[in-house]
Amino acid sequence: MQIGIVAKKVGLSVDAIRFYERNALLPRPARTQGGFRQYGERDVETLAFIRRVQGLGFKLSEIRSLLNLRGSRMQPCAPVRRRLQAKLADVREKLANLQKLEFELRSALRSCDKELRKQGAHCPILRDRDLQGEKTRQ
Repeated sequence: MQIGIVAKKVGLSVDAIRFYERNALLPRPARTQGGFRQYGERDVETLAFIRRVQGLGFKLSEIRSLLNLRGSRMQPCAPVRRRLQAKLADVREKLANLQKLEFELRSALRSCDKELRKQGAHCPILRDRDLQGEKTRQ
């Protein structure tokens, strides 16, 4: 199969496939006499796997490690489970940070709303003393 067909089949761009090749996530394919890349079904499966785990938030280095495990004869589940647990912990930490950020933004909006009700409104977020107070709270 040529790269365009593979790209459509997997739902990736041609550039993404070339990027994965350059970063050794996908082996360099054989080429036709005309110089066109030729991919097999195994390449399609590998690209689908890369796309799926990247969708789970895995970085390229982590994907490379998963591909190495995938290529082993044993295909042990325990190391993959550990990686999934670590990724879930990362996501939970990011969610907690986002919730904290949401709280801070809501608080800032309430301050703005309160100030806007006044006649000589001055933005509380832009005042130096409010920013200093914010820094000491962090």
